[in-house]
Amino acid sequence: MKKKYVINIETLHLIAGSSLIISGILVYFIDSFEMALSWAIFGAMYISMSDIGENDMSIEKLNHRNHIIRRLFGYVGAGLGVVLVLFYLDKLLLN
Repeated sequence: MKKKYVINIETLHLIAGSSLIISGILVYFIDSFEMALSWAIFGAMYISMSDIGENDMSIEKLNHRNHIIRRLFGYVGAGLGVVLVLFYLDKLLLN
């Protein structure tokens, strides 16, 4: 029986990567082109990591410490990416 998560790792990476790309677009209007490009590249890299095949993993691999750590950082990346978007939106709207 496969473990079912509320949000799979691929979706977490998609949220984090999209948030970072949106942050890059927003920071373009706040800071500089170089910083915007940096965030966008980082976001694109995050999205490209999403093809790790969690759905095809065995229970043993899903319960492995390395996968749990990746999942934890997936949540952290997704959460912080959304916070970053909100931060830049707030900065843009207040100026």
